[in-house]
Amino acid sequence: MTSIVENTPNIAEASAAETLVELFPRRSVLTAPGGRFELKPDLRQLCALTVDGKLHVSAQHRTDPYIMAFMDQLEHEGVEYELTTCSMTDIKAIYQSTEHLVLSSTQVETDRQAQAVAILADAHQRGASDVHIVVGHEITRIKYRVHGLLWEAGQEKSAVGRELCAALYNSMCDVTKDHFQPQIPQDARVSRKFVEQLGLFGARIATRPLVEGPLMVMRLLYDDKSKMSLEDLGFLPEQILQFARLRSLPYGVNLITGPTGSGKSKTLQVNIDLQDEECRNSKHILTVEDPPEYRCRANQSPLGTGETWDEAITNSMRLDPDSLMYGEIRDLASAQAAFRGGMTGHLVWSTLHTNNAVASLQRLGDMGVDQYLITDPALMTGIINQSLLPVLCPECRVPAGDHLDQLDAGLHARLEQLQILDKTNLRGDGCQHCKGLGVIGRTVVAEVLLTDLMFMKVFAEQGASAARRHWVKEMGGITKIAHAITKIGNGDIDPRHAETVIGPLDFDRQILELTHAC
Repeated sequence: MTSIVENTPNIAEASAAETLVELFPRRSVLTAPGGRFELKPDLRQLCALTVDGKLHVSAQHRTDPYIMAFMDQLEHEGVEYELTTCSMTDIKAIYQSTEHLVLSSTQVETDRQAQAVAILADAHQRGASDVHIVVGHEITRIKYRVHGLLWEAGQEKSAVGRELCAALYNSMCDVTKDHFQPQIPQDARVSRKFVEQLGLFGARIATRPLVEGPLMVMRLLYDDKSKMSLEDLGFLPEQILQFARLRSLPYGVNLITGPTGSGKSKTLQVNIDLQDEECRNSKHILTVEDPPEYRCRANQSPLGTGETWDEAITNSMRLDPDSLMYGEIRDLASAQAAFRGGMTGHLVWSTLHTNNAVASLQRLGDMGVDQYLITDPALMTGIINQSLLPVLCPECRVPAGDHLDQLDAGLHARLEQLQILDKTNLRGDGCQHCKGLGVIGRTVVAEVLLTDLMFMKVFAEQGASAARRHWVKEMGGITKIAHAITKIGNGDIDPRHAETVIGPLDFDRQILELTHAC
């Protein structure tokens, strides 16, 4: 086979335990199970002694008699340590970073399971958002989506690909069906014992039959504990101020919208964390998600088994929330329940699949939400629409002016018209810095709409196109196209990538001129 994991043994030949030990070297925690000073489970919640000589103790349990007794034991045995206080959450994270790195041979029952874990580990290491297993007639292709771009990571025989899909679905997932059935679409989630060892928050699986064999796609959900800001995500300073305005409101419905894979959940997480930070943890922020995709500073609740979104949202309003976050508005029932939350004095955040900010209002109308709710600016307070674009590697990107043969005539003309051709870069061939991809990450291009009475009046009386023109011309709205043009002009984005995701760079001008003519 073509090696999936660089510098690791062939997974098909190595034993499961050998492969995983090779992939995940263990960091020692002396109080973990099997450690020199192994503690009972209850005490491991309160303290952890790491190999660097630090004794991490819960600040609230510093004088706990069992903690004091353990410290006496260490001193009696002549163990030097440095006492550091932290939260119980921090201590849990210390154990999780070690206890789940290596699976025992009883947890990984087959070589196919080990191979699947190795693929997930490699995809995680490369920052992939999705893993595709495409089973063909003779060859199975394994692909990763990294920074929004899909590339082939390896190949297997078709029989091995089918076994991989079956092993993942049958023995590594929490599923509702009895077994993997390649001839029908199926959905599942990889069990926590397999994803936690990789530092992932979760992994969703979806399958669908193709002409030659099954397609399995795994969406990787990262347990990213790094503190990110809206600026880090790519929002403009004026858009960040608009977010702050929305967070300061006492009530209302705010939607983060965009196509699948546009980073809506990540933006929601960062915004919720900012809200909790700004109120100094003095407000009850409650979520309902299916499933929770990122940890955030809120009480996160999954959609219950057999529970509808309407039931979950209705229940959430009985739990004394100040702010509510719903993972997604999917239908009329969930939309009505979200608006009910806004009408009853709660600040509501949710997501919706739409192409632009103004189109979100149309989408709600298509769902059946009453017009008087949609067009009330005191209720429908804010709409953010976003997409993600790959960021060019600064080491190997190339000036567009030196590679005009790579631009089609239409794009060349548009860049000339915008007067940014001489500032534009294109994706290079790849280098060591970007691991041969030519890109190093993704950045948001977005539009943030804070509604007002006049905007809603134009929308209700003249329609979405007129409302969009009013937003741009009269309210100073920044569209995704305008945002993208700014980043292309800075040399950070390949215009070919931008037009593939958000459309022609002159699309705004054409729409606004057409609306004005009408």
